[in-house]
Amino acid sequence: MIHAYHPTTIKLHNDHCPHAVELWKQGVKYDRSIFHTGVVAHTVLEKIGQQPEKEPQELADRIVEKYCSKGRAYDNVPEPPSPFEDALRGAKLALEWHARHPVPPAGDGVTHEHHFAFDKNWNTVEYYDKNAKFRTMLDVVEISQEYDESTDQAYTKAVVRDYKTSWIATKNELDSFQRRCQAVVVWLTYKPDIIVLEIANLRTKGIYKKELNMHFEKDTLQEWKDDITLAIKTLDNKLIPNPGMGCIKCPYSPRCQHFDDMYNSEDIIKKYIAAKEVIRNLEPQIKLDTKDQPPTEMSLGSVGYITKERKKILPSAKETLLQEWRKQDGTLEHLFAQLDLSIRGIEKIAKILTKNKTDKEELISKLTKLESYASFGIQKVKK
Repeated sequence: MIHAYHPTTIKLHNDHCPHAVELWKQGVKYDRSIFHTGVVAHTVLEKIGQQPEKEPQELADRIVEKYCSKGRAYDNVPEPPSPFEDALRGAKLALEWHARHPVPPAGDGVTHEHHFAFDKNWNTVEYYDKNAKFRTMLDVVEISQEYDESTDQAYTKAVVRDYKTSWIATKNELDSFQRRCQAVVVWLTYKPDIIVLEIANLRTKGIYKKELNMHFEKDTLQEWKDDITLAIKTLDNKLIPNPGMGCIKCPYSPRCQHFDDMYNSEDIIKKYIAAKEVIRNLEPQIKLDTKDQPPTEMSLGSVGYITKERKKILPSAKETLLQEWRKQDGTLEHLFAQLDLSIRGIEKIAKILTKNKTDKEELISKLTKLESYASFGIQKVKK
């Protein structure tokens, strides 16, 4: 059977375990509920671009209604309907983004949800062609003819925009494997002179860009293409499981026999890693189920939202403390000497005292130092 791989499929091997790709090949389903908000946001932005004559709120309402009643299909595989709150959150993100950064209407070189597919020899094929070996969908592709006054020549520019709903999606995403795949497929399809990769963070409303000049970076694009080719050849093999640190946040861990074996292992470190992943998967559902319920009583305690007390500093605490200090004939200098500085406090004061980020960081470096310490936990190796 011929498998058409996505950048996300290759990422499964990189981030988790070769067996995760095997489970993907077998069509094993996994929980995709974490994508509901992002899927709705992407779809609303797509429809706004494709139907600019329609009212954005009206388009968003229709999408929420559809996705919450019928669900959607990804690569022709049906997915369950979205929870109403997740869908509303996604629609809101999309509408707020469009209000600040208007979505370009489709046409005149602008394509939304652009599908790309290639066979094993990198020939372009239809997206669902049975001979497709590599597929990907890009949120927005803008192809335009620009003019360079310095050279008195026209050139082709391609902008590749990727919408992200993660808070942490910043400029670091611009050199990810997924972004390299996007650059390669646009390069092969349109042969542009300039490629601009964009990360559009729907949460922060920030846009991060990276420009690739094909007159100087063709070798780089060819290298990225070769990397994808090698990855596809590798994934076509029978892949041996490698359970361990890769099981952390793996979407297939709840349906993986090798993960279960690790959980039941006599090796306490493997057992610990597996137990942490089980807790990570269960905790959101338990929090949701117990949110409006009294704690569930157990033999040795209870589970749920338990009322506790903690002390909080009053807004007037600083003024009151200063008044009381002065009543004892204490000076401001004496009071300051007794106070404990926190890193957060130093950063706040440094921001007030300086005019720019460079000066602030320089001042903070004079007031703080880095030190190493032992912190118990699980840390995956950064690749």
